[in-house]
Amino acid sequence: MKTDILIIGGGPAGIVAAVTARKNYPTKTINLIRKEVKSIIPCGIPYIFNRLNSVEQNLMPDHLLLDNEVNLVIGEVEEIKHGEKQVILKNKDTFNYDKLILALGSVPHLIPIPGIEKEGVWLVKKDYDYLVKLRREVWQSKNIIIIGGGFIGVEFAEELSDIKDLNISIVEQLDHCLITNFDEEFAIAAEEKLKNKGVKIFTNTTIKEIGGRHKIEYVQLDNGEKLPADMIILSTGGQPNIDLAKKAGIKTEEKGGIRVDAYLRTNIPDIFAVGDCAQTKDFIIGENIPVMLASVATTEARIAANNLYQIKLLREKKGTIGVFSTFIDGLALGVAGLTEARTKKIGIDYLIGEAEAPNRHPASLPGMGKIKVKLIFARSSQNLLLGGEIMGPESVGEMLNILSMAIQQKTSLFDFNTWQIATHPLLTSAPTVYSLIAAAQNAMLKIKS
Repeated sequence: MKTDILIIGGGPAGIVAAVTARKNYPTKTINLIRKEVKSIIPCGIPYIFNRLNSVEQNLMPDHLLLDNEVNLVIGEVEEIKHGEKQVILKNKDTFNYDKLILALGSVPHLIPIPGIEKEGVWLVKKDYDYLVKLRREVWQSKNIIIIGGGFIGVEFAEELSDIKDLNISIVEQLDHCLITNFDEEFAIAAEEKLKNKGVKIFTNTTIKEIGGRHKIEYVQLDNGEKLPADMIILSTGGQPNIDLAKKAGIKTEEKGGIRVDAYLRTNIPDIFAVGDCAQTKDFIIGENIPVMLASVATTEARIAANNLYQIKLLREKKGTIGVFSTFIDGLALGVAGLTEARTKKIGIDYLIGEAEAPNRHPASLPGMGKIKVKLIFARSSQNLLLGGEIMGPESVGEMLNILSMAIQQKTSLFDFNTWQIATHPLLTSAPTVYSLIAAAQNAMLKIKS
């Protein structure tokens, strides 16, 4: 079959690439190939046990593709022959393309633990049938061990803690859960929320062995302690799914992702790569960093799809900011850009601005919660915003998006002082103590120190 635009991968990156391509090139034929009959919403996976009543409620609708006249092909790609501009499926169907977008996603990262092959060890897979079985197993278990205290591990723990009679434990090798992305005070706040829900947290701890005859029965920690386990959920991150690309001679970076330029072009003409499979570079320092987020993937997909046939968006991929958020027992936590710990590690001279304020004014209004903000500014270089962390009620999620835009637009410490904002007693903090502005003013006091 001949097609103008071929997309491999049906996750958020693939879907947005297809829809964006249709908007920009209305006369082109577009085909999207994905392996799965049903496409999972990746970020919703932790919530299939309680907040969602089934895996079926966590599916991406195909109408986004069909309404945009994108032909959906269910199949698995076996080979890319870029010399012939041809893709071959496992069932031997072939597609000849003019432009090819790789949205291959990521696969779970496995860690070497004795006994990890035993029955009862589950991965976080974006696979409908697999997740249906995982959900069923959860409801038949009592003791569940989550290996890895990153975002997915923490969100699994929080969700499962609401199921009656389940004992949930997290085993994390670092000092705190979420410490890879947050400074310590924010990570500790998240851990306290989990502990209040009965989740047991073992930090600075690794698993020496997963024990049991054939099915798991316990895990032995490096301190000798044994924890009973009916099932284990391995949540130790993902790695770019690049085997197909490497086999085709497409270059990859040292840290694993497909090498792309500012327009998401690979080293092979007319082949683009977007999302988890593509290498990302830090917006501020330019280093290769592994950031696997749907928000990043969809941004890259829009850039690539806009620029398939001619450059419409000039050097729009200037780097990845890295905007992460989570929600734990009523507490929203978010981070955009650099944390203090990472800024210090890089060696940038910086200023810290902090503030805390009620999200209502007056604070006696119902629904009041405290919003805490921590901003990082460069001490030199026009005092540019480098990053920020926020925690508080749900509105924190959109405040985080403001920070992301501010970093991208190279906002300075002084810009916050003249920032015009909207406020309302039921929607925001008071204009006199608005946390983002107040944190910047706090940093200004330290400029001469």
